[in-house]
Amino acid sequence: MKTKWFYRYFVLIFLLLFSLGIQAQQISTVDFTRVSAKLYINPYLKTVYGLGSYTFLVQKPTDSIVLDAKNMRFLSVLLNGKEVSFKNTGTKIIIEEKLVPSDSKILEINYTASPKKAMYFIDWGIKGGKKQVWTQGQGKDNSHWLPSFDNVTQKLVFDLAVTFNKNYQVISNGKLLKTEKKDSLKTWYFTMKKPMSSYLAAIAIGKYSKKVITSKTSIPLMLYYYPKDSLKVKSTYRDTKKIFDFLESEIGVLYPWQNYKQVPVKDFLYAGMENTSLTIFSDHYVIDSLGFKDENYINVNAHELAHQWFGNLVTAKSSKHHWLQEGFATYYTYL
Repeated sequence: MKTKWFYRYFVLIFLLLFSLGIQAQQISTVDFTRVSAKLYINPYLKTVYGLGSYTFLVQKPTDSIVLDAKNMRFLSVLLNGKEVSFKNTGTKIIIEEKLVPSDSKILEINYTASPKKAMYFIDWGIKGGKKQVWTQGQGKDNSHWLPSFDNVTQKLVFDLAVTFNKNYQVISNGKLLKTEKKDSLKTWYFTMKKPMSSYLAAIAIGKYSKKVITSKTSIPLMLYYYPKDSLKVKSTYRDTKKIFDFLESEIGVLYPWQNYKQVPVKDFLYAGMENTSLTIFSDHYVIDSLGFKDENYINVNAHELAHQWFGNLVTAKSSKHHWLQEGFATYYTYL
């Protein structure tokens, strides 16, 4: 009993001190607070056409703003509605403008990208293939498809609107506000309430069905699956609600995001990835009750969910300290 009380006390102190450390490490000159991005993804050309609108505060005088943007072409760059000069280094976009501390400003970047990493286009050249688009940005890779920040201490609220073929399902971070159809296309609008590091932004696109269950604290838990795998949902996602309710109770901090989604994809690079409110995992773990005995999703499920607190809510200030959030996720998996 004493050990459990001490551990919970340690966790709360960790959350407080880690959060304060993150705040201290934020960009001291320019603090970006929100990005609203509209994306059109062409899977056959493996191209992203995007318009990113970035809200930021100038905290100290500066003569430039820098965003990470790899192998992109910029069509226009506007600051508060006016064109500004910029440099494209191939890995970054540098906006050259003298700025003084002021109220929030809006930076708009209209761009195209052909991602070499971070966004993957599966089976689009294969007849009858399992056509998908999914992202994997952990580390410093999401700046291949969205001008963003490789520095994990720069946290923003992400709102993503994704336009794609209406016959597919688009899934992203946060809450789905609405959808709009126009001819053969459909746009999905997602919004978030809390900031996160750029590497945790994510998109998954494919042909999916979903089952929705609810946590003890009324959080929607969305379990995605291929329509043909409807009989595997129970065994694949076994104990998901139990895991979720346990972690909320054991950690002592309510789940910090609007909902929680889990999506299996083909040819994933790892077992799973804890994007904020959206875990993407290998469809290798989609199994029936017989296959469950040999290999199942339980450990990955618990590990990625624990990261929603340790890694997503509080984030190590650099890859050097990444072991800490991995350690917490692994510890809670064993619990």
